[in-house]
Amino acid sequence: MTSSGFVDAVAARRGGAPRSAAGPARGVRFAFYGRMSTRGFQDPATSRSWQRAVSEELIEGVGEIVVDFFDEDRSRRWSWQDRPAASALLAAAEDRDRGFDAVVVGEYERAFYGDQFREVVARLNELGVQLWLPEAGGPVELDSPVHEALMVLLGAQAQREVVRTRHRVKAAMGGQTRLEGRFLGGRPPFGYRLADAGPHPNVTHAQWGRRVHVLEPDPETAPWVRWLFAERARGRSVASLARELNDRGVPCPSDADQARNSHQPGGRWIARTIRLILENPRYTGRQVWNRHATKGHGAGGRADGRGSGAVRRNSVQEWEVSEQRAHTPLVDEATFIAVQRIRVARPTKDGQTREYALAGLVVCGECGRRMDAHWVHGRAGYRCRHGYKAALPRPSPVPRTVYVREDQLRDALPGLLSQHGGEPPGQDVGNDVGDYLRRAGLEIVCSHAGWGLRPIPGCPAPELVASPGQMPSVLETDPTVERQKENPATSSKEC
Repeated sequence: MTSSGFVDAVAARRGGAPRSAAGPARGVRFAFYGRMSTRGFQDPATSRSWQRAVSEELIEGVGEIVVDFFDEDRSRRWSWQDRPAASALLAAAEDRDRGFDAVVVGEYERAFYGDQFREVVARLNELGVQLWLPEAGGPVELDSPVHEALMVLLGAQAQREVVRTRHRVKAAMGGQTRLEGRFLGGRPPFGYRLADAGPHPNVTHAQWGRRVHVLEPDPETAPWVRWLFAERARGRSVASLARELNDRGVPCPSDADQARNSHQPGGRWIARTIRLILENPRYTGRQVWNRHATKGHGAGGRADGRGSGAVRRNSVQEWEVSEQRAHTPLVDEATFIAVQRIRVARPTKDGQTREYALAGLVVCGECGRRMDAHWVHGRAGYRCRHGYKAALPRPSPVPRTVYVREDQLRDALPGLLSQHGGEPPGQDVGNDVGDYLRRAGLEIVCSHAGWGLRPIPGCPAPELVASPGQMPSVLETDPTVERQKENPATSSKEC
């Protein structure tokens, strides 16, 4: 006997009518949509089951569910186009031969966040598909003032729940880091590996078998971290450290731990990897949390990753640092601080620090990269090597380096501004010329053909009026570049 036959038999014995006698279904075909956030902390079968049970109770006597769409490991903040199952449902609704007439959702907050609801429902209604919600007691009507007010309330409640949960979790994680020095998950830094630290302090979690972990030095990679700090403290450049590690065949972090770095291509050390290691305060033995963050779900995030949106670095004031040492240090705090000072302000031979008034405002007209501030022959300049990295051997067919002196850009700036339709800066601007350009929303474009101004992307500014033929030519005004013209093989150091 099937389960439905068993239920009907019990109902008949108790004097009730079988379920089929309650009235025939009207034949409305429903597509069910559900969602769960995390697979690691939720059971997909249980989550799908209760959401579908609520949906079936809502449409009882009206129709039946004929197809399921269920998203796993997707936050409610992700748009429907970014959720695989939700996107497939919308695509199926576009088909005239779709196998359903309406969509039913088990819970509003499982399906929608913020203003997603109106967009999705409006699209479904255009296709002749109704959306049923338990909170509305049936199909949602966008023209109904009651439903309109209800949806506004539910949207605000969904956002409030996310914000409240985020604040609670962040406050708890900050306290666990600061007071307990607890490891809160993620990939261990290069030089460390995870070690078991006993049962979870929460009794219930401990009964479920959950354990806490602590960082311990990796015997294979920890010596290289100590070597990096020692060599950097002696004054070696980051690029030379990367070259030596590559020459020695030392595995880079993504190669040393491929299981946790499957999103990284690996292969070779680069200067940025060295800098990130030298800037990581966890090597002093203190646990640090909230150095990086993401906001929302959007472009720039790791493909198929749990993170949402592009990663940004938080300011030091936002970090949570353990009050005591939480694991074995790989470098003492005095050396770590000394290494940071080397990177922040390297003294020159005369004891002065180098200042670049136009840093970040000079763009290469050949490849579009932002040009590096570069000190050569006792004066400030800007150069672009078109993606060439000092940590790798220099390839033989390499484009000529674009180089321009800062004093020449300063001298040419009044003429460029007048061509651009702007007002030239006064004589008292001095080193604030960079702030002047930022307020004007302009940046300098340099190429082998000449110089010009253009609006900074995202900042309102008048369009560029100076044509390449009107720009003062770099090749005519800079004798350094003239030498490169005569000898294209000249290296950037000879510039």
